[in-house]
Amino acid sequence: MSAIHVVVRPRQASTANPYTPIQTLLDLVVDGVNITARSGQGPALALLCELSHVVAALGRGRRHRATLDLHADALPWRLGVETDGEDTLLTVFRGGACPEVAVFERRVKTIDLRRALLEALAEASASGSGTDEPSFDAAASALRHPWPSYLGLPVAKRPSKVAPKRSRGFGFAIEAEFRQRPQPLEEHDKSARLEQADLHSLLLEGRFKVTAKARKVALASVQPFLLTERLVALAEDVMDAWQTERALFRRVEIDGVRLGVRRGAGDGPLTLTLNARANTSDSKTFSFADLAATDFVRASVGLALELTRAFTSTDPSQQRNLRLTALEAAAQRLAERLRDAELDDARTNPEPETYRSFGLPRSEASVDGVWAHGARMRFMPRWVATVPGIDLRGTFLCGNRIIVGSQRELACIDRATGNVYWRTATPPATSVATPSGVVRLFPDGRVRLHDLETGEPKFSTHVAPRSGGGVSGALVNAPGLPRLIVVAEGERSVTAIDLESGETRWRHSGPQSSQYRMKRAGKLLLLAGGNSALSALDVASGEVVWRQRDRLRFTGDLSIDHDGAFALCGGPIGPAKLHHIDLWTGRLRWSRELEDRPVFQQPPLVTQHQVLVVVRDKRGLGLTALCRETGEVLWEQAPGLVASTTAWLTVDNTVIANSASGTLVCIESETGRLRYNHVFSRHVESEQPRRLEPVLRNGALFVPQHQVHVVRPRDGELIGTVPSDLIPDLLRVDERSDVYLAEESGHVAAFGAAPKLTLVK
Repeated sequence: MSAIHVVVRPRQASTANPYTPIQTLLDLVVDGVNITARSGQGPALALLCELSHVVAALGRGRRHRATLDLHADALPWRLGVETDGEDTLLTVFRGGACPEVAVFERRVKTIDLRRALLEALAEASASGSGTDEPSFDAAASALRHPWPSYLGLPVAKRPSKVAPKRSRGFGFAIEAEFRQRPQPLEEHDKSARLEQADLHSLLLEGRFKVTAKARKVALASVQPFLLTERLVALAEDVMDAWQTERALFRRVEIDGVRLGVRRGAGDGPLTLTLNARANTSDSKTFSFADLAATDFVRASVGLALELTRAFTSTDPSQQRNLRLTALEAAAQRLAERLRDAELDDARTNPEPETYRSFGLPRSEASVDGVWAHGARMRFMPRWVATVPGIDLRGTFLCGNRIIVGSQRELACIDRATGNVYWRTATPPATSVATPSGVVRLFPDGRVRLHDLETGEPKFSTHVAPRSGGGVSGALVNAPGLPRLIVVAEGERSVTAIDLESGETRWRHSGPQSSQYRMKRAGKLLLLAGGNSALSALDVASGEVVWRQRDRLRFTGDLSIDHDGAFALCGGPIGPAKLHHIDLWTGRLRWSRELEDRPVFQQPPLVTQHQVLVVVRDKRGLGLTALCRETGEVLWEQAPGLVASTTAWLTVDNTVIANSASGTLVCIESETGRLRYNHVFSRHVESEQPRRLEPVLRNGALFVPQHQVHVVRPRDGELIGTVPSDLIPDLLRVDERSDVYLAEESGHVAAFGAAPKLTLVK
């Protein structure tokens, strides 16, 4: 018989504040060992009452197990209580990202535990240290309730072996006895479904086995679930290192077992080390060398999924255990990544002429125009409008009108007079201008088309909302093609919606979750974002025309020029590459690994003979120029050339950078030589505009800084300034060189370009 004592030691209350609750310390002592010694100080009287009610409920058969917080100073320890026949099993553990088990299933007689709790309640009540006497009486009354007659039935356990299929002779296995529980009665109540993170029910001791070809190693008395969690976390690190071809060294310790993985850069093998009973005199170290990184990932994923099935098959209530479902979800995501990285389904288009005949849209930007030579530009104020809560992304020119989005409404303004044509109340959403009207994409997945003439909704449909990454899409509006808007839907789909009828024309779904970004090229829709595939879809049917794959992930930063597509792939760390792909066939022309870290979310800059990649480090931004035909590096401008926040524009054979530091830089793309630069002054830092993209129109370059400066792009001559007190957070220029400014504070202003003065001889 185990000797158990429940000790409640009162502490003196603070005399400064007589209403401060009395802090006490509760100890559970079994056979002279204090099993709650790590719990620290906390409100023990409340815990004593709660533990008494839990033991009473377990004895009546209302519950099989329960968990109580022990209120430690840092991350709280928890006390797990479970019935097993005439005994009660006590477990002290700590959860979180790095769980720890201090005491596992210490067995005590239930009758002894009940008697010890009654004595502790009587002592606490007699000492007068408690302020809520009725709570002691209620807890003692619950403990004195007669025990049910079925007390004495042990917990049913089923020995199981979790042994997923091995990959090339390498794999993990677990042998343990899993608790068997019947289907709980509340499962039949379909009106409510409660999910909880219950680590206590997942704790069990077993054997962990590692097999590598003919060699086998077994570790006894380990916690299978905790060990599997750490294996999946290590597998994620191994997967990242393998995809980016970088070195890796990781070591973790869990429940007395130390795991370590090590691999070199490139495609080097992986070494796995296991240290049983770490930090003890009889510790043993086992090492498995020359493993493939993908085999380790596959073995870890297989073990996690099989272990999840073992838990849920013996105890159906584990399907609602958030800790177990989180492990299963992490393993499934990792399995999807591995399948995607190992896929070899690249394909080319055997009939490129079918898509080449549609061609590409021509760029409207040109250095030639009315203002390319001659006189300076002058601007005259026309009108100013106030729009509270203006949405800069939802403000754009649309013919003779300006569409202005805000937090509460959508407005249409005459660009010549400033008169408001219509206003429509609408929740915040992303606006897209189309020939059929204004498309509003709402965060909950609603898609609504507003008529451009009246603002009334034409149709409304619904797609699955995206959990993150914002709205991504492309507009299809070309002769011979249906009018469509293609939007990213849900986690892994892209959907085309007909702008005339509002029906869904097609939906393309990928093999794994992706933050899709897309770019249209004639009849093709290039699709990438977060996985190892770059796909080209037929915009009319959604069919895959061609696909390219790389071990690294395509970021979705795409540029299209003539018959070529330039795509970046890589991650926050590790190598990065630039691919040049034939736009119509999908054939890879060349691939170049980049020495410096590219700026993601910034597509490559393409000129007639060069392609330029914006690179960065802690000093700022720079440029790397490659030959368009061969991929050979031509020249480099080291990072630090411009500030980290810079907008880029290619004009003929030059690259123009408008920086948040107030500088405008023009670089020749053939040589990397600086052609000209301007430094614009501003009074305070807050006068920096939100968006810095310069606009090229009619041979003049409009540069947003604290004011809009107009520069001749050929030689950098300053030919005009827009006289506005507004900060140009958004800049739009129409075909007549009239300027429209929007400030985030809620103002929109229009300025007309004065006629050009020409000397007549």
